[in-house]
Amino acid sequence: MKWIKPILAIGVIFTLLLSACESLPFDLPWLTDEDPTPAAPTEDVGAQTPTPDVTPEIEETPPPVTSLTVWVPPEMDPDLETEASIRFKNQLSAFSEAQGGIEIHVRVKAATGLGGLLDALTAASAAAPEALPDLIALARPDLETAALKGLIYPMDGMTEIPDDQDWYGFSREMALIQGSTFGLPFAGDALVLVYRPDYVTELPQTWADLFEQGLELAFPAEHDQALFLMTLYLAEGGALQDAQRRPQLELAPLTEVYRLLEQGVEAGTFPDWLNQYQTSGQVWTAFREGQVDFAVTWASNYLQEAPPDASMAHLLPGSEGSITMGTGMSWALSTPEKHRHALAVALAEFLVQPEYLADWTSAAGYLPPRPSALSGWQNPGLRTTVSQIAMMSVLRPSNQVILSLGPFMRDGSRQVLGGVVDPAQAAQLAIESLGE
Repeated sequence: MKWIKPILAIGVIFTLLLSACESLPFDLPWLTDEDPTPAAPTEDVGAQTPTPDVTPEIEETPPPVTSLTVWVPPEMDPDLETEASIRFKNQLSAFSEAQGGIEIHVRVKAATGLGGLLDALTAASAAAPEALPDLIALARPDLETAALKGLIYPMDGMTEIPDDQDWYGFSREMALIQGSTFGLPFAGDALVLVYRPDYVTELPQTWADLFEQGLELAFPAEHDQALFLMTLYLAEGGALQDAQRRPQLELAPLTEVYRLLEQGVEAGTFPDWLNQYQTSGQVWTAFREGQVDFAVTWASNYLQEAPPDASMAHLLPGSEGSITMGTGMSWALSTPEKHRHALAVALAEFLVQPEYLADWTSAAGYLPPRPSALSGWQNPGLRTTVSQIAMMSVLRPSNQVILSLGPFMRDGSRQVLGGVVDPAQAAQLAIESLGE
């Protein structure tokens, strides 16, 4: 058995090698108990990283809307028990009943100033969002400010009412801010002439007629917004913004406006005591108290009091026709809680229904923003006059335009009325001052 010896020798050698491995300065891969370090894997383009098991978050269902809060100015307080406030309260009750008894809370805020609607909305948005109303009644200047500050929310896609043809041109624009619908108009207003028929026996049809009759006309000559002057400027074909929508004044139409004032001074139509009137309200008070018999004021001043010895008419035309300045109030969406938007917009739609607006605007003393609402007015003579005014109304310029141009237009008119400079010079100075 000669082959046994070689096998035994090999076994002895293999045993010696195994015992010596412990003293080697490195590991032999086929003898280690651990897997060798894997090579860097090559990227598999088609492979996807496995997604860890994550329990999906369950989206909470918003609570049902059981109440709505509405902020309004004092004149709309449902507890006033005026004809207009009673109609407003009844309309709210009808909506509540139609929505299964939903509660509607009305909060009354001052129309303007500290603690007013816009001021309170700004404060609540910053400090107490949970106290914000669902709907708020805002005048056009405040609607614009609130929209640009992000205090109210667009209604685009929530209502089709603004696309209806049943709106006057100025009131349709009143709903829009930079092309988006931020409000549903419910009350209109415009600059008008008020006069006493016993004194103004024949209503002038042109400015020349007015000057020939020698009638004194009061307007807020010292108001730094100069809305009456802007209206005259528009009626002369002037543009208040350039192609880049920057505020501008054009020399020719502005000169015509100042020339009109100069002619009025010479005819005694614009007396020197006009500088005591800064607001439309002051002019209306002077008219109501008999200090003047012919004046420019807001239609709402006349409609809310309707003195038996007074009448209302549209402004006299310029070279480009009859134009007046329009404005008004709208319902705006003011809650940041999106699950409340649909019901809040539904309430706003309910509050601009033509049948309701016909009764409410007539009782509250505002121009109806919709022709169908005006058709419900009972006084045919007044209905005709209001229709003429609403049709020729253009929406007041933006806050920026008014703040930029108003003081310069007022300063120029002040100089012309005082006989300090001639119309062309006053217009040139106003334009140069604007450009500084």
